[in-house]
Amino acid sequence: MFDAVVMAGGGKPEPLTELEGVSNKAFIMLHGRPLLAYILQALREAPSVDRVVVVGPKSELEMLRQEGYDFEIVPEKESMLDNVAACFESADQNRLCLVVSGDIPLLDAGVIEEFLKLCAPYNHDFYYPILNRETCQLRFPETERTYVRLKEGHITGGNIGLINTGWFLSNRDRLEMFISYRKKPLKLLRILPLSLIIKYLLKRLSVTDLERSISRLLCFKARAVPCDCVEIGIDVDKISDLELVRKTLQ
Repeated sequence: MFDAVVMAGGGKPEPLTELEGVSNKAFIMLHGRPLLAYILQALREAPSVDRVVVVGPKSELEMLRQEGYDFEIVPEKESMLDNVAACFESADQNRLCLVVSGDIPLLDAGVIEEFLKLCAPYNHDFYYPILNRETCQLRFPETERTYVRLKEGHITGGNIGLINTGWFLSNRDRLEMFISYRKKPLKLLRILPLSLIIKYLLKRLSVTDLERSISRLLCFKARAVPCDCVEIGIDVDKISDLELVRKTLQ
């Protein structure tokens, strides 16, 4: 059994939330229910998920819980890592925890179980799903995703992950550095091995190369999990995403 954490923090105002009249996209209404409700239902219907914790705006979450959804509330904090840490501090640090983005309403119990099964035998510290472009475009040709070209083809990431909570709490400083550099390519290049950069430029960089480099950089065992669960890649970031999700759910 796994605990699950749903990241439903508010963030900054954006065109999507302003259009829908909400301050947090997790509470956009989809066919009479908040977007977040679909995720909570999927987690509760997944046999492998035990405790569910949601981090986000306390008042809105309390109202949702009063409607019958069973989960624990952690009030949102300043940053994403602060939010994750607040949830993990009360979790079992000897178990892996499933972390789920709060904007993937096409998630269902079957998808969750498939991802968890692919992660077995659970001897790594971090599992991250990767999706190939062909599968994404076949299932949802309307969606726009950012892909990275690797030796195996064009891939993109999903919006869930399985992580060792004890490692996270002990190594948060490493993650803060890595995340702070994600939008500063020059600084990021300085901490990545030159061999990795050369392989990427020559179109020879593989998933295994990335696993090994990130594992060394962050001092943990990371594993990429190829899967066909395209639903975990459909996050609601743009108006076109919302239109696709509404159409699909209908």
